[in-house]
Amino acid sequence: MQFNDVRLQYEELSSDIDSAVMRVLAGGRYILGPAVQTFEEEFARYCGASTGVGVASGTDALRIGLGALGVRAGDEVLVPAVSAAATAMAVTQLRAIPVFVDIRLDDFTMDPGDASRKRSSRTKAVVPVHLYGMPARVKELSEVGAALLEDAAQAHGSDGPWGRCGGFGRAAAFSFYPTKNLGAYGDGGMIVTSERAVAERARLLRNYGERETQSSEILGGNSRLDEIQAAILRVKLKNLEAWNRRRREIARTYRAAFKGLPLGMQAETGKSNYHLFVVTTSMRDALRQHLASLDVPTLVHYPIPLPRHKAFAEFNPARCPNADQLCARVLSLPIHSALADHDVERVISAVRSFFDRRGGTVR
Repeated sequence: MQFNDVRLQYEELSSDIDSAVMRVLAGGRYILGPAVQTFEEEFARYCGASTGVGVASGTDALRIGLGALGVRAGDEVLVPAVSAAATAMAVTQLRAIPVFVDIRLDDFTMDPGDASRKRSSRTKAVVPVHLYGMPARVKELSEVGAALLEDAAQAHGSDGPWGRCGGFGRAAAFSFYPTKNLGAYGDGGMIVTSERAVAERARLLRNYGERETQSSEILGGNSRLDEIQAAILRVKLKNLEAWNRRRREIARTYRAAFKGLPLGMQAETGKSNYHLFVVTTSMRDALRQHLASLDVPTLVHYPIPLPRHKAFAEFNPARCPNADQLCARVLSLPIHSALADHDVERVISAVRSFFDRRGGTVR
């Protein structure tokens, strides 16, 4: 058993993927060609947005998305205290200031109440993260009164009460890192939006500020989704709903099996794609060691809250006690679309055996 075996999707779709790659190679258009354009249209439609702008990574999608929303040096951007470092790093790349907002202990996503308290006259944007695929409370966070950019890097196909993740904010940033529910075979990302002006500015920022070749209108960079990766992602997108259904099926099995155990589980705010299935316990390290002894792989997402990363010390971040508690307890269990039923049962049996030995009293 592997935590997430990305090779299995290729084995399932190798013929279609190989054909798609060969069409690109034979076609002679390798940068911002028809595969990118078509995938941008298809993925934006899948997210309930009107336009997609393919970029080189999820981090670039955040940075360019914020830039397209008008974030500039010295502006403050609200980000959750629990996420991958990229969420806050994208803010610093614009020389803006990340302001870390504590999370809720029930659903692990940004706390709208703390966001309101930390908003200031310099707050330009708020970046809720659909953590582990679970929809953030974006409707409440929109009341903060700043431009909302969804960090949907883990939320391909997740649905909140308002609709599809990525379709609520003024824009959303996605990652196509290989381990994502919709993953490429390299880096890639996309900004989706239904605001024409945001899309136009994002296109300029990703390609030297050019609307026409050799004529830069604004300062921009080079961050373009690769044509070959777009062709691969088009093949995979057709299978995403089926893959997400399988993940949800596994998650339901885990939830039912662990219901009577002293384990915390992420509260459901909507229909997660279950990019990750995360449990919490004060015995995290001991449980992880026990599972490893039974050849059940686990990971920790994330061991250190963002405000405690040395890289962000210069911003004098406020303490986020809920984030501290969560990061000391989280443990990610195996979940992916190709995980066999017998391996799901292995995970369940291994977790149960840990608590059986302790009388089922530890939380």
